[in-house]
Amino acid sequence: MTPVATPFRRTLADAPLSEVGPGFYSVHFFALGSPCQLFFGAKTRALAESFRATAAQWLAHFESRCSRFLPDSELSRINATAGGDWVAVDSLFETLLDLCGHSFFITQGAFDATSLPLSLLWDWRRKRDAIPSPQEINDAKRHVGWPKVQRSQGRLRIPERGMQLDFGGVGKEFAVDALRQLAIGCGLEQVLVDLGGDIAVHGDSPEGGGWYVELEDPAAPGTAYMAVRLRPGGALATSGDYLRCFKFEDRTYGHIIDSRTGRPVANGTRAVSVLAARCVTAGLFSTSAMILDAPAALEMLERSVDVQGCLWNDGKLFETRGFRKNTFSQALQAKRPSR
Repeated sequence: MTPVATPFRRTLADAPLSEVGPGFYSVHFFALGSPCQLFFGAKTRALAESFRATAAQWLAHFESRCSRFLPDSELSRINATAGGDWVAVDSLFETLLDLCGHSFFITQGAFDATSLPLSLLWDWRRKRDAIPSPQEINDAKRHVGWPKVQRSQGRLRIPERGMQLDFGGVGKEFAVDALRQLAIGCGLEQVLVDLGGDIAVHGDSPEGGGWYVELEDPAAPGTAYMAVRLRPGGALATSGDYLRCFKFEDRTYGHIIDSRTGRPVANGTRAVSVLAARCVTAGLFSTSAMILDAPAALEMLERSVDVQGCLWNDGKLFETRGFRKNTFSQALQAKRPSR
């Protein structure tokens, strides 16, 4: 069984719920800027519909609060207060901010949740006749700096006008874990949550022996270079620069920004996949590993507890020592990527 999300533009609330086997259901939808899928077992269709409705409500609420793409989201309203007074934040925002701070720490500043001015400058969706100039990059970098963000219990202040927060790299992965926990709370014993390739599972797959998930070949999108089995309680996150990117003068610029340089990552790493117990952990490390050079990324993954990963850098596959024999996965069918 290989769950594959299809790019339906329907929300979870509107997408059709399909029974794909005795007692198993699948729903494909679009959320958080990505094609998504829920695949789960339920004793009755009524229970399946109830879970889908509960998950849709939670996801819509999360997106309405935490998306930078929605001008009326809570995050957008907080960004609008930059240079002004303190604002109140609840436990959800406190958790996401803690994750942003941890990402900044483990990457020594390469991953910075305040780098939105740089992301907007390098927006991969924009049609352009030039890339940002050094002056434009420096101007944007002046509005970047996680250590400038002021926090106290239940409060936040963005001290400089022009600074902006972005939960990209931690928000979608947090939502994956939350939806898995929601499924457990609804009484589901088997579930796979897939939000744009960030995945968490609970229980076993219908076939048994874990959930079979393919890793996409960055040199040939749409094909796989490897498959892994996520065992019950496992999670997977993948980061890459080969889909969300633009080309200019025969050079490709990805969407992941190294805030230290103010430019898209250009270290030869095309994709990183990380396995952990929680998707938010896997996502934090996969994004961070994309930004660091390959040796530093592997060192970071190796020294992290209960984390394993692999990355493609300059056409070569690098893996942590326990990637193929770890608690969460068993690597299968490895092959060199097509060039």
